[in-house]
Amino acid sequence: MRINIENYGAVGDGQTKDAVVIQAALDEAKWREKGVTVIIPAGTYRLEKTLYVSSNTHIIAAPNARLVRDHDGYLVTNGRPKESFKGYDGHSNITIEGGIWDFNGVERRKMHNCFAIGHGENITLERMEIRDVAGAHAVEICGCRNVWIKGCRFLGFIDTGGRAFSEAVQIDLMKAVWVFSAFGTYDQTPCKNIWIMDCYFGSSGTKGSQAWPRGIGSHSSTIGVWHENIMISGNLFEALPKQAVRGYSWRNVQVQDNQLIDCGAGIEMASPPVTDVKDTKNIFGKQTGKSQPCEYVEIVNNIITGGLTYHHGIHIIGEKTGVQQNVLVTGNIIADAAEQSGFAGINVRYGNTVKISNNLVRNVKGNAVMVGKGKNHSINGNTISYTGGEGIAVNDSMEMVDIKNNSIQYVQGNGVLITGKTKIAVILANTIHGVSGGKKDKVYPISINQADHVTISVNTYVNATGEAQASYPLYISSSCSHVMQYGNHFPSIAENASE
Repeated sequence: MRINIENYGAVGDGQTKDAVVIQAALDEAKWREKGVTVIIPAGTYRLEKTLYVSSNTHIIAAPNARLVRDHDGYLVTNGRPKESFKGYDGHSNITIEGGIWDFNGVERRKMHNCFAIGHGENITLERMEIRDVAGAHAVEICGCRNVWIKGCRFLGFIDTGGRAFSEAVQIDLMKAVWVFSAFGTYDQTPCKNIWIMDCYFGSSGTKGSQAWPRGIGSHSSTIGVWHENIMISGNLFEALPKQAVRGYSWRNVQVQDNQLIDCGAGIEMASPPVTDVKDTKNIFGKQTGKSQPCEYVEIVNNIITGGLTYHHGIHIIGEKTGVQQNVLVTGNIIADAAEQSGFAGINVRYGNTVKISNNLVRNVKGNAVMVGKGKNHSINGNTISYTGGEGIAVNDSMEMVDIKNNSIQYVQGNGVLITGKTKIAVILANTIHGVSGGKKDKVYPISINQADHVTISVNTYVNATGEAQASYPLYISSSCSHVMQYGNHFPSIAENASE
């Protein structure tokens, strides 16, 4: 059944209060077994109440239909405050497409989510513009399954204080009322099968607003529960002050083919800090004192340019009890960080089985690639140039690291640095051209310090002109043991350095 809200008395003149009649149209879905399609024509609709969407509802709003929040609650939810659901048995089979959904956060500064979607499945949000949200999230997907967010525009965030971590799209679990306050029950249901594609995240241009702090992410966790099967693809993030994407207790994740322009940080996968007492409890509310990892993560073919004033371009950050597992970082471009940045292109800490391959890292102010506190890493085939720190840095008790076939050029620090009680490393067939030995003390194309069982083979270093010259091609500290080198090619440069 197709319903036009005008037939229920909606005016759309920007002055008339239209929420009650629009709600009457939406409520038809409750009485009709096959649901309804609700048509919202062009116009400006003043919403004096939250809109509640029931199962089997398809809303089609005209591109220039503007729905303006004129109250202090949510704009749209799929459940009423007194309703209670379990698992994915809430209002489901909902599609909302089109329209400008204006939270009006500059005038209505009471913090709420614009869309609060919980305990449902088969949810689609498509070709919508959501703008000027005060304090919270444009869309919170909480304890839902099979969710598609496609071709939407997330514009403008109003900082009401203390919410600099807010995401435009939050993927959350039914943990507690302080996580999701629209309705319950709080049975720890996570999100599964989430696709976010071809969306834009940035500023609205409204006076008093800014770009979203974060684009897509999570910031609450329960130990033993993961959000699973998450695809983030083809999105554009522009001038976000913090991370464009922040995974948190996510499993089976693909972040691919996105573009990040002038964002404070890029793509992050994080384990819950053990110091966070809220996020380290289990499903029974018992404090575990432990973290948990993100697992099976692919970060592929993203372009990250400018910014990096808040954190790293790609950041995989685990905990001792939450070591990130099975991570692939490949085919990404990270380039031209802001002058005030000091962060790395790619930083992995507490990771296990990590492959960093075929990335291009150019003109970042910190290290190009750095890894620590993990094991079984492959750093292979990357192209690195013009960095403010090391080309590749391995430190802090790493174990089993292969550094092969990388091209490193004009770096301010060492070309390859192995240090911090690293065990079992192979440095093979890398090409290094120009390190700033002339500017920094004890900087070398390859530097090994506090390492055990290291093989250095078939590497090539050639001095560059100007300041980017090293006095020695290779430094091996006396703190190292079982170091083997052979077949390296270091023309026109002195013998190895010694202590």
